Amino acid sequence: MKVKDLMTKKVITVSKNEKLSEVAELFCKYDIGFVVVINSERDVLGVVTDRDIIVRGLAKGMSGEDLVEKVMTPVSVEIHKDENVRRALEMMGEYQIRRLVVINDEKKLCGVISLADLARGRYTNKLVNEILYEISLPNPQKEKPMKFLEVDDYPL
Repeated sequence: MKVKDLMTKKVITVSKNEKLSEVAELFCKYDIGFVVVINSERDVLGVVTDRDIIVRGLAKGMSGEDLVEKVMTPVSVEIHKDENVRRALEMMGEYQIRRLVVINDEKKLCGVISLADLARGRYTNKLVNEILYEISLPNPQKEKPMKFLEVDDYPL
């Protein structure tokens, strides 16, 4: 199977000049933690994760008014849309990442493939697939809040 068969084609993107607060709003609105930074020609300039905003931004004294270019990872790991999904899995392991930017022949953004996308395929152990799939579902706390445990729930 090819990457293009499993990738997410509708990708939320931002420009390098967007404010961190605007990206955080996108994360909240779409229940995501990753956006691709592109220019007007769909060239990939980098990526931003929720962790980037916290660790590279807020923890270093930046505010929501600071720009994406200050916290983005300026190099993204890319894979061609016609590459085999096994190669996508290999690259994720190689780079220890959960998402790959998918490009076309012109090296323009055309999608993103994630561990969740790959879990829908049959490329790993069945149990691993099921667990990855369950972990990757949209946040269940919106409909069915999880019980918060207290320390006393587990006496020593």
